Amino acid sequence: MLAVATRRLALAIALVALAYVGAWAQAGAATGFDHTRHDGKVTITGAPSIACASCHVPGPRGAIGARPGHGACFGACHGAPPVRGQALDAAREPVCRTCHAPASLAAPRPTVAYPPYRLDPDYGLAFTHARHAATDCTACHATPGSARPRPAPHARCLTCHATAEPRMVDCAGCHPAGTGANLSPHAVTSELPVGDAFDHVRHRRRSPGAPALACATCHAATARAAGLELPSPTVATCSLGGCHDGQAAFATTEGCTRCHTRAPTGSFVVARPTARFSHADHAGPTLGTTCAGCHPLATDGQIRTAGHAACSGAACHAADFAARQPTICGACHVATEPWRALTPDRSPPTTSEFGVDLSHQRHAAIPCARCHRHDTATTELRPERGHGACIGAGCHEAAGGPAPTMTSCEACHGVGQEAARRRQRTEAPWTVRARFRHAPHDPAAVACTDCHLDVAAATTVAAIAGPPKAACAGCHDGARAFRMTGHGCARCHGR
Repeated sequence: MLAVATRRLALAIALVALAYVGAWAQAGAATGFDHTRHDGKVTITGAPSIACASCHVPGPRGAIGARPGHGACFGACHGAPPVRGQALDAAREPVCRTCHAPASLAAPRPTVAYPPYRLDPDYGLAFTHARHAATDCTACHATPGSARPRPAPHARCLTCHATAEPRMVDCAGCHPAGTGANLSPHAVTSELPVGDAFDHVRHRRRSPGAPALACATCHAATARAAGLELPSPTVATCSLGGCHDGQAAFATTEGCTRCHTRAPTGSFVVARPTARFSHADHAGPTLGTTCAGCHPLATDGQIRTAGHAACSGAACHAADFAARQPTICGACHVATEPWRALTPDRSPPTTSEFGVDLSHQRHAAIPCARCHRHDTATTELRPERGHGACIGAGCHEAAGGPAPTMTSCEACHGVGQEAARRRQRTEAPWTVRARFRHAPHDPAAVACTDCHLDVAAATTVAAIAGPPKAACAGCHDGARAFRMTGHGCARCHGR
């Protein structure tokens, strides 16, 4: 029975060898060896699979031996080995072409194409990093920037698996057949990789004299991976304290193009967030947000534009800066591609969420034109944006000057004041706000207080009433301007 099984095995292996005579041989190259197909041809005959150690003889301590020689192919399987100087017969030539190019078979010492693989690797590696988390990374991986080479395959495993399960001689314990999906540990790259912009050597030695970073500092998720897919470091990984936190190195929320130098090669749907920023959603004691926390003042008292640092704090929107579909960027940007130099290209709203409540009585000695301008585009006599109307000699300087100081934002500003005042004045009975324009009323001939009779005594902005009808009669007498009586009321009071 053993002789019959041996003959069937030899026949099956011969069939395997004949199957490789094809395009590769005709092209003058070795046909290559396919472990999976070789085993399949054997097993369909009813013969048992050939053990790995039959061809790959274990070396000391179980290390894989040298590449298989003629003894692995000839003898019990493919007959007697070829004799140097003798022509190959039709049965053995296909076996020889597995490793030797046809043109080299006539040479005294034919060259060998080893390993003789023409396909993807025939076997995978059932290896999990989580199971080996206690092992130092450099036992398998070369240290970046070091002259020490990466340990050879199996040499990395011998220290433990010469005796520990699975042992080195139990090949199938680590190497499943390589069919279908990738069965070896492999990194899952992000849609937005940093590519060649990243340098391991430079990051391990952050600055002269600084301690080298441990691999797990950035690859902690890899060390915990229980499967074969190994996650890449994330933006959150890079912004850990002591790294890209805005102090030790540039913050991850700044200079995106310094790392993301190229657009992704695959499809990438750009997020187009449109949500406006709302001060009302950020104000109040619930969030504990202060004006100066986002809008620091310059030395001259002017407001500085809030940058990313105001939004990316750990308690605020840090996660959104690393999100695939961010939601807050639309406050300032019309796109979110990190490989482009983005600018704050979305204009702020034309109307302010805030308003200013101050005492005109306290400012009665200051000319009205110092704060109120005739050339505003959207709002009648709106004070200029920023603190331009408030800072200057004798006023509210950045440091010093009369109270309140420029840092006491809430002393003058309140969310919703402007909108409430606008509603109050546009909804008042017989209001002229919708149609009245100051510019045609010559300020050289008509003083502000000629119409706004109570402004000098007003202690709050809300206390300033609209001009009474009597204030208009001096001009609208039918001579200088149209009369106030008759049927032309809608010229002023129309909506």
